[in-house]
Amino acid sequence: MLIVVAMDSFKGSLSSVEANAAVARALEGHDVVTVPVSDGGEGFLDAWLAAHPEGEVVTDSVPGLDGVVRQARFGWSESSREAVIELAEVSGLMLVETLDPWRYSTYGTGMQLRAAILRGARRITIGLGGSATIDGGKGLLEALGVRFYDSRGNELWSSPHQIGRVASVDWSNLMPEAREVEWRVVSDVTNPLLGGSGAVAVFGPQKGLAEGDIDRYEAQLARYATCFARDMTTLPGAGAAGGAGFALYQLGATYVSGIEEVVRWTDLEERLRTADWLITGEGKFDQQSLHGKAPYGLAQLAHAHGVPTLVFTGQSDIVALPDVGIEAVFSIISRVMTLEEAMRDAESLLTNAVRRIVRLLDKKA
Repeated sequence: MLIVVAMDSFKGSLSSVEANAAVARALEGHDVVTVPVSDGGEGFLDAWLAAHPEGEVVTDSVPGLDGVVRQARFGWSESSREAVIELAEVSGLMLVETLDPWRYSTYGTGMQLRAAILRGARRITIGLGGSATIDGGKGLLEALGVRFYDSRGNELWSSPHQIGRVASVDWSNLMPEAREVEWRVVSDVTNPLLGGSGAVAVFGPQKGLAEGDIDRYEAQLARYATCFARDMTTLPGAGAAGGAGFALYQLGATYVSGIEEVVRWTDLEERLRTADWLITGEGKFDQQSLHGKAPYGLAQLAHAHGVPTLVFTGQSDIVALPDVGIEAVFSIISRVMTLEEAMRDAESLLTNAVRRIVRLLDKKA
């Protein structure tokens, strides 16, 4: 059997590359093709590097979410003068032990954008996902020279972000080169900035926002958005990465589906034309996965070529989705265990789960 393996990351446990390797170990004796994927979040940069062997890794020192300077990477293509930046590399949930959306800023990611511009980038592609921030992109804009002031004319700094105090925005110091860049945001999130499906209501709790603070934070983010001349709040993806999408739209960015970008990078679709199965998955496969997440999008693509899909995940309440060719969804958890144990042993759990199911497929073949 020809089996295409395209696993998304298991956040906090396995990158896409590591998850693919864990699955491949269970498929000895089969023709296996592995394709690193990402929907814009954690692992986006690694997926780009795997698909672009000519790409360079640029490492720089930037301030992290906690203010401590850290080494962070972005991808660089000299031939196309394109920089590829993963927001989670500096502003990601997995980088901090304590969540604090009231304080954390995207300034560090903005410094990466600044470095890419100074390097001569003509196009910057930014993977939005897995962020610990809900600063409306204020920090990344500040790193590019945009200034924010309160009602008394006092300049507001990036840490804490203080979006609730913003009364005006000054674009006069924006890096001139930033206006010449082709900005592209890559995400699986199509949520607007505000409202019941916005950045605060949907993603606030997972970033540490208390339930009782959601309305207050939403009101502050809404006031912040009114300080911009252009209303970008309702655009799909404006709510991605805590509103970083909204800020990048102010720079003229266009939205690109994460899974569509990965398919464009790779020969995945060509591989699927002759495949017998697609194996994909992620740490948690739930209803949110059905709105642009990589495994769902891959299954749709495979289904269009008549290829059935198996999904392996740490947690799911979905059994199968035959309408898009997902024949079954399997949890890799084989016994009662804590979340910490499951994350620690994710690699072996994944390999063993795939091995069990493939034995059944082999018997039927």
